[in-house]
Amino acid sequence: MSFWQILAWPFGKILYFCYLLVRNYGWALFLFTAIIRLIMFPSSYNQQISTEKMNRLNPKLEALKKKYAGNQDKLNEATMELYNQENVNPMGSCLPTIITFVLLFAIIEVVYAPLSYIGNVDSDSLDAAEEMVIDVYNVSSVIDEHETTVSELLAENTNIYDILLEYKAEDGSDLEDYSDERLEELAGYFEQYNDYYDNDGDMIGLDEYFLDSNLVSSRLVASGSSRAQLLVISVSQVYPDLFSDDVVDLCADFDYTFLGIDLGDYPSWRSVLILIPIMSLALQLLLTFISQYFTKKKGGATTSGSMKIMLYAMPLLSFWIAFSFPAGIGIYWIFSSLLSLVQTVFLNLYLTPARVDKIIAKDNEKAKKKRKKKSIYQQALEAQQAENAGRARPSKYDDDDDDDDASEEVKLSRAQKKEAERNTLNEARRRYAEKYGDSLDVDVPEMETTKKK
Repeated sequence: MSFWQILAWPFGKILYFCYLLVRNYGWALFLFTAIIRLIMFPSSYNQQISTEKMNRLNPKLEALKKKYAGNQDKLNEATMELYNQENVNPMGSCLPTIITFVLLFAIIEVVYAPLSYIGNVDSDSLDAAEEMVIDVYNVSSVIDEHETTVSELLAENTNIYDILLEYKAEDGSDLEDYSDERLEELAGYFEQYNDYYDNDGDMIGLDEYFLDSNLVSSRLVASGSSRAQLLVISVSQVYPDLFSDDVVDLCADFDYTFLGIDLGDYPSWRSVLILIPIMSLALQLLLTFISQYFTKKKGGATTSGSMKIMLYAMPLLSFWIAFSFPAGIGIYWIFSSLLSLVQTVFLNLYLTPARVDKIIAKDNEKAKKKRKKKSIYQQALEAQQAENAGRARPSKYDDDDDDDDASEEVKLSRAQKKEAERNTLNEARRRYAEKYGDSLDVDVPEMETTKKK
């Protein structure tokens, strides 16, 4: 089991319970997205507060940049000190974005393999079904490479198993890894299923069905067995005998649609599904514009340079994701963008300047009470100061031996400070005794007494 499959498992179970409520995968995705947004709301709320704090710090940060324009080390040190004093984490706004992308890849796994999370079918049966789809597609491709079809071969009274063995024996054949027993089994299916009528009313065989891009997407086969599960759902309705009964029953009861759209299909420029990536792009752009509007309205710093590129790259990324993956991913992305838009408007209207002032003051008070341990910025500040101090050391310490002696001297003077003071006092007594002939145990007079004499 891969990392993403492990991560997807709990989300798949949440999606399963949503599906039980509505019995439709598309609406289940909407409920699932709403639940995830509710779970992430505290993080989004904290992100908004962190953004407000950063907006209020911008004037001070600009002042520091001007003050330490020629000293980057000092600027870094002063900036971290300011973050520490104001209880601000500049990376706080990044966490929700990271969580969003982690969730996206988990959802991709769930959308690609819905039967693994929605149904209670044995994993071995699902694996066998996925393997069957891939094997039939691969054999169909090899037959097509020889510019023939199963229907034509049967019309010539050719034994399909024999011809597959001939194809396998060819150099560099894509069938060389298949056992003879597996090829014989597949040949039986190709001979049996040769009576499917396509959209034009023409009778086609199993191999032609799998090579029809309107019926079977090669992208679902080319990237591994987990994606082939989407093909199992559609193929089981046409060729149920290819799979076990429990898989067929699950696919028959499973509604993998949304408003009549098959969520396993890929968007294309020739299909109405192209509206999915277009809507995803439009919602992401609208979300970006509204976020920028509220930022400017509240006096926040305007986005420029590389940050602006990143800001407007997100809508383009959403379009690519919705276009490159099955429709289910695009539908989820649309739901997520729509709910994010509602949440952004709500938070910006709720977090008025007066309310933000109270929240920040309360947070700062809590931070002062809890600041028994060094914060991450205190630690970073001390590390920066230590680094700066190391750069400013005199050149005489560049020599390793001198450096060791110097550090030894510093350690001794600190550890034996009192003893050194006593030695100095005794030396003063000895000189006093030599000068005046007194014994060494005579105390050295105080300065005021000496002046009187």
